[in-house]
Amino acid sequence: MFIGQPKQRQIALKQKQRYSLYSLIKECHQEYKWSIEWMCKQAHVARSAYYKWLNHKPSKREERDQKILKRIKEIAKSNNSLFGSPKMTMALNKELADCEGKIYRRTVARYVC
Repeated sequence: MFIGQPKQRQIALKQKQRYSLYSLIKECHQEYKWSIEWMCKQAHVARSAYYKWLNHKPSKREERDQKILKRIKEIAKSNNSLFGSPKMTMALNKELADCEGKIYRRTVARYVC
């Protein structure tokens, strides 16, 4: 499944796959009252890793990234998604310069692509 992908991409895909598994465990526990311990065993997931994911609080960087992503979507919608990462970066830096500091093109490119 991950063959031929760059190493960082492989890690990101595995993490995304694991997070979707955690959310499935959470849904099944809420809906069917299945044991979390049993589901974690069946999915070959450490119970402690599930609880760590469940009780995770977003870091400052994650909060900042969510704010930037939300703003990117708003700008893209208002401009019919015509902006690439350089123009999007300029627009973001004009709007968010006073509160967020400089936003770099590669950060924006990560979300635009």
